[in-house]
Amino acid sequence: MASNKWKKRIMKVKGFFRQAYSYALLRYTKWNTRRLQEDIVRRNVDKIHVGCGLVLLDGWLNILYEPRQEYGKVQKRGGKLLLNYNLLKKWPVSDNSISFIAGSHFIEHLDLNHGIRFLKESFRVLRPGGVIRLSCPDLEIYVRNYAERNMDFFENKLIREWCAFSQAQTPGEILAAKAYDSGGAHKWFYDFDSLKHVLEAAGFKDIKRCARLEGEVPELETLELPERELETVYMEAIKR
Repeated sequence: MASNKWKKRIMKVKGFFRQAYSYALLRYTKWNTRRLQEDIVRRNVDKIHVGCGLVLLDGWLNILYEPRQEYGKVQKRGGKLLLNYNLLKKWPVSDNSISFIAGSHFIEHLDLNHGIRFLKESFRVLRPGGVIRLSCPDLEIYVRNYAERNMDFFENKLIREWCAFSQAQTPGEILAAKAYDSGGAHKWFYDFDSLKHVLEAAGFKDIKRCARLEGEVPELETLELPERELETVYMEAIKR
């Protein structure tokens, strides 16, 4: 226990210095945003993977936001492009320059207003004909299984593993736990209609529900794990 405690303290100290390093290099400034935008153009970025976590796609700009990591600089990790950047700010990406945006189990970590803000930026940077692909836990699936008292669903090993509250046992508790995952990491719970609504609010017109691995966006085999299909809604929208 003591060892883990010191490891966490060391990580926090390292995180502080990484963040300070980013501030010292002015990586939180508009000047750096312009420089970063030029770098992204030079790298011929055409596909953006948002909320990437540990899943880095080859040939994509993979973006995450970790406040204690070095900020605002495109780096290479295993030959793949990685950028630590807050996507609720204006993206360092030119208008009408991107063909594909993909986010797997990401948008539920934004509240409704922030979700729309994120999608408006997505719409801005996509070129006409560009496609955005989103997946997230499906409120309809959870509510339907709750209303039908389908214990097979709520007792599924993976559903229980994905529940951040170990004491949640009943269908209602697990449903609520999904909405407040990790003590608040999830900020919203979407179904098809509500996700369609925020996409329309951002300017998208052609919106469709997809099956897992079905759609226009490449690299879906890496993005969409088969074990998450039982809880997930998949959607694509095109910028016209």
